[in-house]
Amino acid sequence: MFPPLPGRFTFTFPLLSIAIRLLSFVLRLSTSVLLAACLSAPAPTPLRPRLPRRAPASSTALALSPDGSRLAAVNPDSDSITLVDARSLAVLAEVKVGDDPRTAAFTPDGARVLVANHGSGTISTVDVIAARLAPDIEVGGQPYGIVAGHSAGPEQADRAYVSLSALGRVAVIDLATRAVIRTIETEPFPAGLALTGDESTLYVTHLYSGRVTPIDLFTFTPKQAVSTGADSNLSQFVALSPDGSRAYLPQTRSNSDNPTLAYNTTVFPVVNVLALTQAAGASLLTDERIDLATADQPVNLPFAAVVSLDGQTLYVANAGSDDVSVIDLATGHAVAHLVVGRNPRGLALSLDGARLFVNNTLDGTLSVFNLTPSLDHPITLSLTTIPLAPQDLLGKRLFHSALPRMSADHWLSCASCHFDGGHDARTWLGFPDGPRNTPALFGAARTPPFHWSGDLDELQDVELTIRDIQHGDGLIPGDAFDSLGPPHAGRSAELDALAAYLASLDTPPSPLTYPAETLERGERAFRRWSCAACHAPPLYTDLRSRESGIGNPALNPRGTRMDTPSLLGAWATAPYFHDGSAPTLRDTLFSTGFHSMGFAMDRQEVEDLLAFMQALPGKP
Repeated sequence: MFPPLPGRFTFTFPLLSIAIRLLSFVLRLSTSVLLAACLSAPAPTPLRPRLPRRAPASSTALALSPDGSRLAAVNPDSDSITLVDARSLAVLAEVKVGDDPRTAAFTPDGARVLVANHGSGTISTVDVIAARLAPDIEVGGQPYGIVAGHSAGPEQADRAYVSLSALGRVAVIDLATRAVIRTIETEPFPAGLALTGDESTLYVTHLYSGRVTPIDLFTFTPKQAVSTGADSNLSQFVALSPDGSRAYLPQTRSNSDNPTLAYNTTVFPVVNVLALTQAAGASLLTDERIDLATADQPVNLPFAAVVSLDGQTLYVANAGSDDVSVIDLATGHAVAHLVVGRNPRGLALSLDGARLFVNNTLDGTLSVFNLTPSLDHPITLSLTTIPLAPQDLLGKRLFHSALPRMSADHWLSCASCHFDGGHDARTWLGFPDGPRNTPALFGAARTPPFHWSGDLDELQDVELTIRDIQHGDGLIPGDAFDSLGPPHAGRSAELDALAAYLASLDTPPSPLTYPAETLERGERAFRRWSCAACHAPPLYTDLRSRESGIGNPALNPRGTRMDTPSLLGAWATAPYFHDGSAPTLRDTLFSTGFHSMGFAMDRQEVEDLLAFMQALPGKP
């Protein structure tokens, strides 16, 4: 028998034995009930690992290494990147990469630079120390933005994310195996990318719509896209605030519905702002939108942005007006305006926030500003020698410029509507001859006359566009001629240079691929339904004006007789027809008049014909 316990808790061993057996039975019963409940209940959602925060990362034309020691600047015309010591400002090496590099990103360890080559459809990998190029990774689809980080899953592998603008997808690359491990479907023309600091979400801009798609990187699932406004356009960059609460999107608002166009009511330079939450994804903050023309001064083509380390200042590179707007985010007003080199497309801040770097892509230079104790004149470093012929380089600079000869008060450049020689996916209502869908300029030199109305007979007639639409001073001294009158060619070296650049814009091969038998059937349908009567190969136009029978005559005071457009590159130029009345290429087959052949086709023939047209031009 146990010794008695104090007070009234005295009992004998048999009583203790009975108590232990009773307690054991209760425990076994409780365990059984709990086990049964667990087996019958649905499996719990696994908790997402809490990832360490890093600085948010954006796809950019000027990347800073994670330790802040190196810069990588893309040189689109030189097909190269330049590595720079961010502290000593020594230019370390220029390394050849693929065709038309747009953005670059350092790997998480800072040992390599990844480069998105828009023209060649590849990702280049450059060893930072050896300045040596590894074999390219084939991705296709005109890659635009690239960012790198760790996997959001438990494996913590190094990954890169690439926007494939031509395919409407984001590719995920495993950096250890250098393989594309998945692609994520998005809305059309994904461009800019931003990776959150915890690497759980990727934000994707869409070039022509201005919409932004958040992608959950745990599940690789796109969330609901958010609009930044129906007129938002040329949205190819997104910068996140250091705390991850805001996204800043430099954009051009295309006021295409305005029936009475003036140079300063055609486009507006803005920075749209989104509030970011993990649950909702993103929401537009209209009251925080920055109208750069009033916050700073009229500028053209806001292109890139970066937020100061304290989240109080926004730097915006304006590619068409060759300057940087410095905006106090507390007041929404400019505190400085920095003049830089031609066509600035990339910005970076040093890790201590003391220096601002600017990549001037049409000068091949880097502007470096010391921000503390106050802004001073920049140091300029040479990054590359641009290999274009002098006349073509001058013409390209003029095309992308909104300086006074090209535009009144820096409002417009040719690139405002013909971004990188393409189009803006808009139909403008305010032209005197009726609604006009912006055409791409690729291959234009081979398909005169120009404009939908065929009212320009030489490329130098763009002098009239500069004077009458952009309200620039013009490139010809004295008066200009009528568009169908005496030639403007030879009257100005600058105008001839601009025409030479326009003539150099050839149509790139279509990135869309189809089985050979599909294309063969499509070509037979193309001929069977007499599409070739007007769209004759190899240019897929007959170079003539014809009565289109399309559009409201009341809105087309000069009639609906239109210059036959080429179908080369049609996959990328929606909407269609001179008035933009066909939102998709499919809609052109179900229009009115002689374009209504789709109603008489069977479903397979329609699909084959669409594939054939979308594959033009094929790869040489």
